[in-house]
Amino acid sequence: MIRNFYNEKWKPVQFDDNVSDKMIFKISNYGRLIKVEDGVDVLIEKQYPINGYSTVPVLKKDGKRTARYIHKLVAQHHLNKPEDAKFVIHLDYNKSNNAVENLKWATKREKEIHQFKNPHYLTRKKVITSSKLTETEVIRLKKRLFDPNRRTRLKILARQFGVSEMQLHRIKTGENWGHVKV
Repeated sequence: MIRNFYNEKWKPVQFDDNVSDKMIFKISNYGRLIKVEDGVDVLIEKQYPINGYSTVPVLKKDGKRTARYIHKLVAQHHLNKPEDAKFVIHLDYNKSNNAVENLKWATKREKEIHQFKNPHYLTRKKVITSSKLTETEVIRLKKRLFDPNRRTRLKILARQFGVSEMQLHRIKTGENWGHVKV
């Protein structure tokens, strides 16, 4: 027997037309999911995250597997959806908190504004991970580029730092690595 949380309400899940009719689930306003197998309710505790969001694996009518986001299912079954809203956002930015009080339908613009207020986004380090040069190397390179007594040609500097002459030009003009000050 599954114990309910305080004031927990369950609703049968209505999937889209692509999902097999054999897949029968119930979803609660707390974001918990029950799979109904042969008339017996089985609580799904294992989470299958995709991009940090909890999902439930389901079978399509053609026999292939797919997944549905749990937060979207909670919103579809427990929240009123405005006409222009297509996205579901987590108010506390916690992707695993799928309680109905934490979810809200939003337009694309509202979702973008919400994402840019995310504390993780605001405090992230702006590091270019795919670059050949580190910030320290760029500082050394800029000092040599802007040295008025420089006798080394750009071709030789490019070879020493393992970049192209065009990249040196972009660094010199501030197009690339413009935020690094010498």
